[in-house]
Amino acid sequence: MTALFREVRIPLIRRHTNIVVKNRVRIIDGIADMVQNRWLSPAVVEEHLGRFSASRALQEYLGDRLRREKLLLVLRDLIGKIVEGMDGPEVAGFLSRTLKDQLEGIDLGTPLGRWMEQAIARRDHDAVWDLLLESLSRSLGDPDVELLFRRFSRQALDAYKETGIHRKVALHIAEAVDLLDDRAVALALLDNLSRFVREAKANPDHPVRRKLDEILREFARGLSAGDPEAVSVVETVRARLVENADAAEVIRKILGRFKATIGDQLDRPDSDITALMRKFLHERLAEFSRDHAAQEKLDMWVRETAVDLVRKRHAYIGEMVRGSLAKLRDIDLVEQIEAKVGPDLQFIRLNGAIVGALVGAFLAVLRLSLL
Repeated sequence: MTALFREVRIPLIRRHTNIVVKNRVRIIDGIADMVQNRWLSPAVVEEHLGRFSASRALQEYLGDRLRREKLLLVLRDLIGKIVEGMDGPEVAGFLSRTLKDQLEGIDLGTPLGRWMEQAIARRDHDAVWDLLLESLSRSLGDPDVELLFRRFSRQALDAYKETGIHRKVALHIAEAVDLLDDRAVALALLDNLSRFVREAKANPDHPVRRKLDEILREFARGLSAGDPEAVSVVETVRARLVENADAAEVIRKILGRFKATIGDQLDRPDSDITALMRKFLHERLAEFSRDHAAQEKLDMWVRETAVDLVRKRHAYIGEMVRGSLAKLRDIDLVEQIEAKVGPDLQFIRLNGAIVGALVGAFLAVLRLSLL
């Protein structure tokens, strides 16, 4: 056995030792051929793939919560890479051109009118009124708004004076005794308007809100019916959007804000988008586990793809084996082979010695018995 793995420095015998190293190339080629064409032949691989279920393996892998969380991390990183360049000039330009192409020549009036009628009937727009009234209520407390009302009040008082000498004298007297000034008028108007806004916000059936609803409803009906006056409003807006040269820049800014929002959401594991992704993944996995047709389709696709890959790249198996074994030093190759078969060869040598001794003893006894 020593002669098989090492060189025995004995004259005449030496040339027949160190067999593994001397036959290194032939041994490596034999191992590669055995692996490529016997153990991992296309027929063998196809047979094993026929018993493999990719859908079952996927469900077992993602059935573990920690593994699903790892997948979510990968998906979050992938989405982050996708949105990274979405505010670039190329994307903005493409969306701008697409928007203009879609808007040009399209009939927006009829579908927009029908949508508005349905939204008003469902009272979906009440939240919009609440938002506008809330914003108006906050604005009425702004000092700049008070200054604006004072200027309007002064202009109204000045205009009232010009309507007659008696009114002019009366207003002068009222202002002289501090019974009337522009600030008092402005504050009174603001106070009444604030109270009116609060009432309208608190009451969805407020007469003003219902009147505005009726105006919107009439406008929506006009759009649905093709009323020229109503349609012209939408057409004007559509034409401005198509002709606007800064549309790409506006879209780029919108995409930039969207990118920042998505980036912030993806950076936080407790964000809404992460919760949405987690829910979506859980629902899709549950749906996939019930859809046997989808499972069979996935198994078939994986099986066909793997078999096709093995057939086209089958020679690569032998190349990998040769490349891996070629990197080993002679001593490493010998040690690996000896570690696998050395003990068995020792038993073979021992068995050969015992069998040889028994055969020799038997022949000796037989010879003595014949004499």
